Amino acid sequence: RGPMKQSKECPLCAETMRLKVREQTDYIPGQSQVVRTEIKEWICPDCDYFEEYEESAVEPPDQT
Repeated sequence: RGPMKQSKECPLCAETMRLKVREQTDYIPGQSQVVRTEIKEWICPDCDYFEEYEESAVEPPDQT
């Protein structure tokens, strides 16, 4: 696999968006189980636009 693209142009203001990775923690009521989900988003620092990161849009899956 090639390196992951770390910037993208904002469709609203044409500034450079940044890829932000954060972890969301969900607590299941009545259980001691905790579910952690990694969330990747493109965020524009200038106009506050954001969109979900789509891995398939950057790199197509391997064809075997």
